Amino acid sequence: MDIGQGETVVLIHGLGSKKESWVNQFSLSSNYRLIIPDLRGHGESEITNNISIANFAQDVLSLLDSLNIKKAHFCGLSMGGLVVQEIYKQKKECVLSMVLSNTFSYVPSFLGQLTVMKGVKNLQLTSSDDYTTYTAKKCLYQKESTLILAAKKMFLIRKEPYIASAQSAIQSNYLPILPFVKVPTLIIGGKYDEINPLISIYITKGFLPKAEVVIFDYCGHLPILEKKEEYNKLLDRFFRQHF
Repeated sequence: MDIGQGETVVLIHGLGSKKESWVNQFSLSSNYRLIIPDLRGHGESEITNNISIANFAQDVLSLLDSLNIKKAHFCGLSMGGLVVQEIYKQKKECVLSMVLSNTFSYVPSFLGQLTVMKGVKNLQLTSSDDYTTYTAKKCLYQKESTLILAAKKMFLIRKEPYIASAQSAIQSNYLPILPFVKVPTLIIGGKYDEINPLISIYITKGFLPKAEVVIFDYCGHLPILEKKEEYNKLLDRFFRQHF
């Protein structure tokens, strides 16, 4: 998806999600050129092999090359935040700024494996729709029916790519590169995020002391939905500061 004009902002979705999950941020296209891809194995992507955070990043960089975009601002939610960190690792010269939203930079392997194993078990024992409902509810602080329905529309869980993506995500460790990051960085969290607890936010912040941190109260893993107006204003303010 390529909409709007102005400074380029790349929005990268999370695990089991799709480009349409950013629907509440489409209004930013009045001030920015928004590039919003489906990662391989997600959404409408027809590529399902070689799933990894590294390949997600390479795909995004290849897309930007094909559009002749040399530099951009990057915002990634959840797993998308890992992709943003990987993009900086692979080609930092194309990164103007980073927004790491509801994401982590490292998780101890045993905790990651336990989480993935639990998710795989639940995915195998339930229907895709039931698992999507479960995921939507877990991502939200406010369990209102209208929000749950809106959150469900953000996901399109394809079993094999989902599991492969989750496995690659928990193997990530970007802590070694963070102290050397030279671009403006905004770290966003939700106070009641059950997917990515605040400890992950503060670990990343500890390795990025100059980064700005914003924590949304009364919010879970999806501030792009639960706090959409505040989220959009925050992104707009941050990007305007770093043209």
